Parts: sequence; structure tokens; C-alpha cells
Amino acid sequence: MTLLTPVARVAALVRESGDRAPVAEQRIALELERLARVYADERVLSIRVGTSRRLTASLARARLERAEIVLAEALLGSRHLEEVVVHEVAHIVCWWRHGRVRPHGAEWKALVRVAGQAPTVRMLPRDVRLPPRRRRRRRLRAAGALHAFLRSVL
Repeated sequence: MTLLTPVARVAALVRESGDRAPVAEQRIALELERLARVYADERVLSIRVGTSRRLTASLARARLERAEIVLAEALLGSRHLEEVVVHEVAHIVCWWRHGRVRPHGAEWKALVRVAGQAPTVRMLPRDVRLPPRRRRRRRLRAAGALHAFLRSVL
């Protein structure tokens, strides 16, 4: 995973993510600066943003205790980048202000609305293709194996 700060680590993202990265880095930095003003909290500027190729089930992930956001690398060229950044920053700011609350509860929704977005929980943008999910096979225990065998035979 590549970790970035809004302005300081532009070169790292540019090297690792190709030609989409400089524009994405600028968009992320501008959005974090805007959110710092909207939420009146300078700590927003200290949120680290990184990318990962391993995110297959979601577009991004907020790590609350670390004040860190991990974005799917496929999201960098998307027109939905700012919307996802607002979503994840709202999780972190909500945790700073209210502690442990419901992930998409009333406090989080209020923060997203203040930022000028609709509080959506799921989005499936057509311009982002996440890598395929790998299925994990469970080991069947003896009773489970017998049950699976009987289901397949009967």
C-alpha cells in the first residue's frame, strides 16, 4: 500500500500509479483542503491517503485509529473520486468527534451533508473496475464433508 499526505508525497503516487496519479493526487489534496475548511478541523489535512491494488470488495477503506484512507487504485481515474474521499473522511471526522458510533449513522450522515454530498452507502460506478474477488475455500470437517457429499448425491 502506498501512503500519501495531501501535498508532501506527490512523487510516490506518481511513480507507482502511472499517468492518472498526478491528477488524482491534486484532486485528493484539493478535496482534503476543502473538507478541512468545511469541517473547521485542521486535522483533516493530516489524514494520510494511500492506494491499494488489493481492495476488491470496496472502493475505499477508512482506518479510524490511524487517520488513514486506503483507496482502490482503480478509483484514481474515476469521476467519483471526490465523493469517495468525502465518504471516508466523514468516517474519520465522525470518529474524532463522537467516538464509536454506527458507521453510517446519523452523525456520519450529517457530516456528509455538511460537505455537500448525499449520504450514500453503496455505489457501483461504471468507470471503476475492481480486480476480481478471490474466493476462499473452506476446509470441510468430517461431518461437514459428509453433509456436502450427501447433498450432492441426493
